[in-house]
Amino acid sequence: MKKALLGLALIATTNTGIMAADIEAGVVKRIADQQKMSPIKQSPIDISSIQIDTGAQTSSSFAAATGISYFEIGNIGSSNVGWETIESYQTTTLSDHGGSELYAYVWQMGYGNISSATINGISKTPEQSQYRCGSNLHTCTTGETVTGWVYLYNLSGQQSGTFNVSANSVASPFGYWSDSVYIK
Repeated sequence: MKKALLGLALIATTNTGIMAADIEAGVVKRIADQQKMSPIKQSPIDISSIQIDTGAQTSSSFAAATGISYFEIGNIGSSNVGWETIESYQTTTLSDHGGSELYAYVWQMGYGNISSATINGISKTPEQSQYRCGSNLHTCTTGETVTGWVYLYNLSGQQSGTFNVSANSVASPFGYWSDSVYIK
């Protein structure tokens, strides 16, 4: 169920990264390293190549940091199936995932903090995260303004169940965002 409840969020900003860069006032100054990752050995994937269409029309390269305006589970991947894109209207995966490895990508447009994530009641934290730029949350290049994040969750050990994730905006518009999907 997709929902956004407005409220005041007073949480300190934290993030873990897989890409090292100098970021000053939200603008990428220099990219030091781009590390590749392959969470699913049968279907290697590079977080840098993952793209999503957020539906946003424009973005300013020097606008002030904004709060979350888009927050969704975008992809579910497993060693049995590979990667499945989750559309905004989906409440369950189409494929029967499972196997030894299970992962989820969560997309966030704007600045905020992950509040919680669970699968079958078991708490999870993002295994990796990467800042993104532009209205389509593409991989940043030098000089671009950071506009959002993509988070990778390792859900391995679970065969199926409901994955819930939420975040709080740290800038206007303040609010609470959440998303969930039942993984078959």
